[in-house]
Amino acid sequence: MVSLLRRSAPSLLLLSGSFAAWEVLARADSATTRLIPPLSAVFTAMANSAERLVRFHIPTTLYEALLGTLIALMLGICAAAVLDFLPVIRRAAYPLLVVSQTIPLVAIAPLLILIFGFGVESKIVIVALFGFFPITVAMLNGLLSTDTELVALLRSMGATGMQIWRKARLPSALPSLFSGLRIAATYAIGSAMIGEFVTAQYGLGQYLRQAFNQSRLDQGFAAVLIASTLSIVLVACVGLIERLLLRWYFTPDRESGWQVKRSNGSIRSLS
Repeated sequence: MVSLLRRSAPSLLLLSGSFAAWEVLARADSATTRLIPPLSAVFTAMANSAERLVRFHIPTTLYEALLGTLIALMLGICAAAVLDFLPVIRRAAYPLLVVSQTIPLVAIAPLLILIFGFGVESKIVIVALFGFFPITVAMLNGLLSTDTELVALLRSMGATGMQIWRKARLPSALPSLFSGLRIAATYAIGSAMIGEFVTAQYGLGQYLRQAFNQSRLDQGFAAVLIASTLSIVLVACVGLIERLLLRWYFTPDRESGWQVKRSNGSIRSLS
């Protein structure tokens, strides 16, 4: 717990300083205050809407984000496995997979809503599409970067291709998979809000749209702060799950990274 607080202290200090500067600058300039409300006004708006946010908007967005990310995770793992087992398909499909990311989902979100309906299903599809690419690419890169010497050793011991994939390639790809999953978790809340902003009954995106329609910038900034906080929580949860499942990966030497310890206990850089 102490080490966690020590690692988080710089971020907390920077965040506190940014919030303090926000409050001071917004109140110092009356013109800016009309455009960017003080942080105290944002928290006040958040408190006034707390019941609606907690009962309706936040649970809806979280549900869409979590289920969409889970679907993206399952589809991404399956797609990466297929591309890894079938190099011909990988060479043909991988460029198309990259090109698909040049299509702005913001532009096709209304089309997806028309196809999948106005309920949460369309928002879940949008989240899954946002998360599919980073998960698939990260997983595939992890599979392709498996230690060739380890593969050769297993092959010399008579291991089949599936045994090599299960015993060596899949475990070596898990850290890369979690890196892609962290990126997908970062996108999840925002992508759910994109669909909600177009049309929805509940959700942070609907709350944000309603705030802008009513020129309530304090509520709009409140929605943004809540979305940012939820994204940080999701990424932290992914990191916690990664540490619980991949205990073998987070060794002291690996966590020290490019730093080495001197004999007296202090740390110095290799450079």
